Amino acid sequence: MKICVRIVLVLTSLIMSCLSCAEPTDRQLYDAYLRQDMQVWADYLNTCQWQTADKEEKSRILIYEYGYVPYLYSVKDTAACRKANLRYQQHIEAHKQEMSEAEYLGHSSAASIYFFLQDKTKMGTVISGKKMAEAAVKADPLNPLTLYIRGNFYFHFPKLFGGSKSKALEYFLRSEKEMEKDEKYRYHWMYAAVQLVAAQCYDKLGDKDKAVAQCQKILHMHPDFVYVKEELLPTLLKE
Repeated sequence: MKICVRIVLVLTSLIMSCLSCAEPTDRQLYDAYLRQDMQVWADYLNTCQWQTADKEEKSRILIYEYGYVPYLYSVKDTAACRKANLRYQQHIEAHKQEMSEAEYLGHSSAASIYFFLQDKTKMGTVISGKKMAEAAVKADPLNPLTLYIRGNFYFHFPKLFGGSKSKALEYFLRSEKEMEKDEKYRYHWMYAAVQLVAAQCYDKLGDKDKAVAQCQKILHMHPDFVYVKEELLPTLLKE
């Protein structure tokens, strides 16, 4: 009897260990994004096994690295941001042969832009990043990731470097439209994120009514989106 109990305890321990090491689902990472609990993302990216991951999982890792690097930049964690972007770039190159041309160009563009944001003296990265973003959309005009990346270029850079909030909005809305055609994006961080930046574009363009309407749409679809609910929408309504 005691042996049976020990076996059960050992098996239970092994199962719990496996569950604790299991990779989070897209839904769990989406929920963490809405709550602004980015430690969940950090844990996933710091413990994922890139070398043994299959093609699908590597593509998934890159999507989260694409979103995690600018988060680190936004919270001014310079050292972690630089380290994460270097890892992102290395993974892009390692996965190059298994990606479509559009995905490779899109991710490469994002990494180069992140390097520029960390070091404004690297003008060459802006030029190469812009060209790659353009080529990525040309290679696949319906890819929501590359449309999102192209929009980010226009959104974050000043007019001197080709920035344009109106053009950014155009690409964000196109990306959102393409995501809405695929059920996998319904509970995915990129869908919530692209809707957020569209709202921010409306605000930057001086269209408060559309910015508010976009925020209300976001909260209808993503009611737990803390930043929109507690910061962006209340600020817009006070203006």
